[in-house]
Amino acid sequence: MAQQSKANIQGKKRHNVCSAKPKSAQQKARQQRNSAKQAKASAARKCIDQGSNLHVAARNAYEGKVIAESMQRAGKNTQLKGVIHEVLIKDKINSNPANIVKGVKASLTKNPNAKTVDIVVKQGNKVVSRIQAKDTANSISKTVKQISNGQYRSAKLYGTKETVAKLNPKLAKNGLSKTAESSGISSETTKAIATKAGVSGTTGLSKACMTAAKSSAISGGLVSGGFAIIKGVIDISSDEKDLGEVLLDVGKETAGGALAAAGAGAASTACGAVVATGLAAMGATGAGVAAATVGLPIVAAAGVGILIKSLWDCIWD
Repeated sequence: MAQQSKANIQGKKRHNVCSAKPKSAQQKARQQRNSAKQAKASAARKCIDQGSNLHVAARNAYEGKVIAESMQRAGKNTQLKGVIHEVLIKDKINSNPANIVKGVKASLTKNPNAKTVDIVVKQGNKVVSRIQAKDTANSISKTVKQISNGQYRSAKLYGTKETVAKLNPKLAKNGLSKTAESSGISSETTKAIATKAGVSGTTGLSKACMTAAKSSAISGGLVSGGFAIIKGVIDISSDEKDLGEVLLDVGKETAGGALAAAGAGAASTACGAVVATGLAAMGATGAGVAAATVGLPIVAAAGVGILIKSLWDCIWD
């Protein structure tokens, strides 16, 4: 009996071992598929993160370029936001694909104190437009008086969103036919960039950081969400994910990109203002100061953006 029981036990063990082999192979294959899927998802996320990081770096590098060009034109003064508006309009015209194809190019007037025209737009050697930029939402009466005196008779008026909203009704009320066209740029944006340049020390810094965070969040979310949508289309077409999973991924990446860009924008603005103010207090001047004022905010933005996005990804892993 004892020998029979022993034989039965050994038989069962052999049976279990034999029956376990196919299961072990299936598990191994499943693990390999899951590992490959995770590796692919990780690579895709890195691609999205790289796109988000490039967006943060490019945005802050461009703002640094605008600050440098504006300060070269007008120096460090409390009204730098007006010159920043001019530079932004000029760049907006020059980056328009239709204008590039037509050979249309805008340039700032040589005299930064010109009273009638700030920007000249040419097609080849022919002047096609003269523009006066206005960021004067807080001094509309003065602008109305200048227009009524014929100061801008030969120029088109491009105002910030807030300026146009206040100026055009005033012009109509005063019986003036001239109107201002919106540049599509907010006075809050020009003021935030001017604050980042350190023209007002740390005064208004918290509001400027909020403005930078808000505008950065919108563009950052769009960039990350856009990459996620492209990835989602590929995943659906290859039957790796269904629509619900893709929508969840798009939502996560959009939110993560927006948070990272918002933090980066605020950090960059704060860093720029603090660095510029600190260097000015020490009496530092020269190319090194300009490089630090422009370069350090980019480094701060990149660092904060990467940190926030990494933490966000960890939450969902």
